[in-house]
Amino acid sequence: MATANTLAAAEAGAKQLHTTVNAIGERAGNASLEEALVALRVQYGIDRYDTTKLNALSRMVSEYSGITPSVNKAVVGQNAFTHESGIHVAAILEEPRTYELFLPEMVGGKRNLVVGKHTGKKALKGIINSIGFCLEREELCALIEKVKVCTEEKHKSISRDQLEKLITQVRQEKKASGSEKEKFSI
Repeated sequence: MATANTLAAAEAGAKQLHTTVNAIGERAGNASLEEALVALRVQYGIDRYDTTKLNALSRMVSEYSGITPSVNKAVVGQNAFTHESGIHVAAILEEPRTYELFLPEMVGGKRNLVVGKHTGKKALKGIINSIGFCLEREELCALIEKVKVCTEEKHKSISRDQLEKLITQVRQEKKASGSEKEKFSI
């Protein structure tokens, strides 16, 4: 509500807007600087402020204040640009603005594509390509199965290191099965 009120004030001609970083203040109802600046840029075309430092500013204020923003906080939350679901990630890879009102770089952030139990074939292919791997169709199918098993066992998404280990496993298994075929071919 505070950010909406701040934007309404700007629209009504206010010359000064009062905000706080991460909406931290002595009580509830403080407008978030990062949300207000992004809205002014995206909705109103006011781009005279450098928004690329907002993530760094948020982290610095968090560190000094000891108050960590919610992971789901708009603009600077840890999950603000995190995507897992197969269809969702596939759309982000195709056209980021499908699910992102603005690119993460606009606020000094990065997109985080998570590999989890909801990750589909197209999304996984995009993710592994983005980290420098290229798999054949059968390897991709085998990798998806390994990802599903791993994420269901652990009840959480897997890290890039874990993904790379699974890719290595899939390739080794393919190589081993290819060697077996060569041994027994007549």
